Amino acid sequence: MFIKDIDFQVSFSKFSEKHYKKKFQKKYKNEWEITEKAIIESLKRIFRLKDTNLLDCIKFCEPYGLFKFDFAVAGTQKSPKKSGNRIILFLDNEEEKINILLIYHKDDLEKRRSETEAWKYLIKNNFSGIWKQLFNN
Repeated sequence: MFIKDIDFQVSFSKFSEKHYKKKFQKKYKNEWEITEKAIIESLKRIFRLKDTNLLDCIKFCEPYGLFKFDFAVAGTQKSPKKSGNRIILFLDNEEEKINILLIYHKDDLEKRRSETEAWKYLIKNNFSGIWKQLFNN
């Protein structure tokens, strides 16, 4: 797995904006603004996270990668892992961009599936191009 040691351009997908991100904004108000900036700054320098327990590589097919990133909301006094807050992101080494596909708390996902099955279902059905690039080659 090769991640460039650069500052990536980080963006939120329309899907992530529309669905779970609004829940975070509503629930955490002022803390959310700080948290969102921290997420962007952390992911911008994703190279530094690659050997930490905050970032899990789901699939990497040069130059693309799908990762899960754990984060905590500012002021909650919880560790990123224990908070249950996750991001599923798509990294493009060529374009030097990161797109946050999903941002959620694990309790927000469909209960009849495991957390992994639920986010995989969402990615497969809402980001089919990315899914095909990584899993159907």
